[in-house]
Amino acid sequence: MRIRHLVAIAIAAYLLFLVTRFPADLAYAMLHDSFPDVTLDELDGTVWQGIAGSVVYRGVRAGRLEWETRPSRLLVGKWNAAVQLQGPIDARGDIGYSLVDRIEVSDASMTGNLSEFTYFLPQLSPLALNGQLSAFFESIALHEGELQDVAGTLTVENLVTGDLHLGDFTGVITTEEGGAKRLSFHSVGNQGPDAEGDLSLDRQGQITLDLLVRNPGYLGDYSGLFRRFSSEEPDGYRFRWTGEPGLLEKLF
Repeated sequence: MRIRHLVAIAIAAYLLFLVTRFPADLAYAMLHDSFPDVTLDELDGTVWQGIAGSVVYRGVRAGRLEWETRPSRLLVGKWNAAVQLQGPIDARGDIGYSLVDRIEVSDASMTGNLSEFTYFLPQLSPLALNGQLSAFFESIALHEGELQDVAGTLTVENLVTGDLHLGDFTGVITTEEGGAKRLSFHSVGNQGPDAEGDLSLDRQGQITLDLLVRNPGYLGDYSGLFRRFSSEEPDGYRFRWTGEPGLLEKLF
């Protein structure tokens, strides 16, 4: 091996050592402007391994965060770590951040009540959703704060909206060609409205819902209203709607 190769390896190893020993609070102070919606407090440890005793997202406390970095990725300009969040929503997975302001999440699991998600996604608050959510995301990618790609599966047990109990559901989340995000879902078991459908969000922010309900009578006082705004098909009643997320507040 040539001398210059040995020197290059030695310099790389030394830089890697310096980065992994860099205090977490100093690194956060340098990068805070890149994540204005997130506040980390009670920091302890280094970029290599550390804890944030308090994580706040858009003014809402998210819990306690732990991370353990994979230092080899730093040599190609990426910070990559195994992370675990404990709080109203429990989550763990691998997260990477590159110098081009791209965040990539892989093999991430998440559990929590749907009501907790309304604090982080206020667009859902008009639906008054409750139910125990379990999700696994194979991949999530964000660039400059915008969701670029997502793929995963989820289940919701005992879904409730307002005073209406809808039962259990399972779904698959995908990203289509053109960037639209689609959730394909269906009810589980014999209880409930026996429903299936697709919920999609395009890059212009338009929501499209295509819902088939085979047992609208389960909706109780809402069954007549649902039949009125849906079309009858051989296997049930189909409801289609397209609009802006803000219209949900007017509908509910």
